Amino acid sequence: MPPKEPRPSRDKQIQTVDPFSGTSGDASRRILVIDDDRDIVETIEHILRASGHDVRSTTHGKDAFRLVALLNPDLVITDVIMPEIDTIDTIAELRRSYPALNIIAISGNPHLLTLASKHGANHVLAKPFSLHQLMLLVKVAS
Repeated sequence: MPPKEPRPSRDKQIQTVDPFSGTSGDASRRILVIDDDRDIVETIEHILRASGHDVRSTTHGKDAFRLVALLNPDLVITDVIMPEIDTIDTIAELRRSYPALNIIAISGNPHLLTLASKHGANHVLAKPFSLHQLMLLVKVAS
C-alpha cells in the first residue's frame, strides 16, 4: 500500500490571485456605485473591492449628491435610468459641482449614453458589459 500524502495544515493561509487587480503602482480608489438594480450594485461592489478599492453604493439615485459630498469619491459609477431622478440632469449637476470628479455612466440605451457623455460623464459603458470592460474603465477614469 503506498504511503499516504500528508494533509495540508489548516493553519496555512491559501493565497488567491485576483485576475482583475491592478499592476504595481495602482492605488486604491474611493468609488461610489449608484444603480437601482441591487444585483448589479453587488456585482460591481464585489469585483471592485476584490481589486482593493473602497466602494460604497446606493440603490437610490436621489442620494447621489449627499453621498458625493459625504464620501468625496474619486469615481462615481451610475446607471442612467433610475426611478426618482433624472440621471442626465444629475450627471450634469455633479459635473458643475465637482469638476474633477470622474463619472462612468452605464446603460443599455445607446442614446442615453450619448446624452450622459454630452452632459458630463467622462466615460460610458453599455449594458451588458463584462467585468473586464468595467475594470479597464475604472483604471482609465482614475
